Amino acid sequence: MTKLILKNHQLVEEKQAQLSLQERGFLFGDGIFETCKIFNGKIYDYTAHEARIKAGLKALKFTAEIENLEKKSLELIAKNKIKNGILKILISRGVGSAGYLPTYESKALIIAQTFEERQLPKKITLGISKITAPKAFAKTTNSLPYILTKIAASEENLFDCVMLSEKKFVAETSSANIFWVKNGKIFTAAKSCGALLGTVRKKLLKISPVKIFETEATVAALKKADEIFLTNSSFLVLPIDEFLGRKLQKNFGEEFLKLLQKDLEKQCSN
Repeated sequence: MTKLILKNHQLVEEKQAQLSLQERGFLFGDGIFETCKIFNGKIYDYTAHEARIKAGLKALKFTAEIENLEKKSLELIAKNKIKNGILKILISRGVGSAGYLPTYESKALIIAQTFEERQLPKKITLGISKITAPKAFAKTTNSLPYILTKIAASEENLFDCVMLSEKKFVAETSSANIFWVKNGKIFTAAKSCGALLGTVRKKLLKISPVKIFETEATVAALKKADEIFLTNSSFLVLPIDEFLGRKLQKNFGEEFLKLLQKDLEKQCSN
């Protein structure tokens, strides 16, 4: 089957799609992106993703025509026959540069792609990154710290690594927000730690039946934790099997996964 992508609200064959070499997203990482979960052919929690797109565009000081993006993305999902998987939306400022300064010779470029659901490894292990987490103000396409963290994790045969803030507080991993449990209390990195605050994190804080404490914590807190779990749009909740070689419990993580799966099924039912 020919795979399609969405380019400025038009469905085109992926193999035939062409982008300008002067596109600022390519030249400077001057753009934003969102990763959305597809379930039952629908987009989970699109409203939250749209809100973050709007906030990202505002932060980067440019505009894009996103009014019909959900409708066209659903058409793309249907055409590519994706039942469960990922929708990735990328918005570049467009073409036009005088050095770093944008000159706006073209409108913003919007790209949407679909991907099949990926299998996770059987054992989820976590280490500590030597790379400092950037102070996130938007989900930009300039992702080098996260890329290098993921490469380092792979070289150490780990699933991912925890990134710390400049003040050495637990912030996030290369692609997820982080939660940990100690003596029945649940914690996550506070906004002041600089992490990119994900839509699943936001949803979990809203629907959790127990209080989740947002805090500034050092690695010592993770080393003492009874369990650790991650959240993002791809896997929702992912309990960690081992942190720095130490085995962890998975009680709260598994319960939160069930809770979010229930919300997912409710939103995306026929």
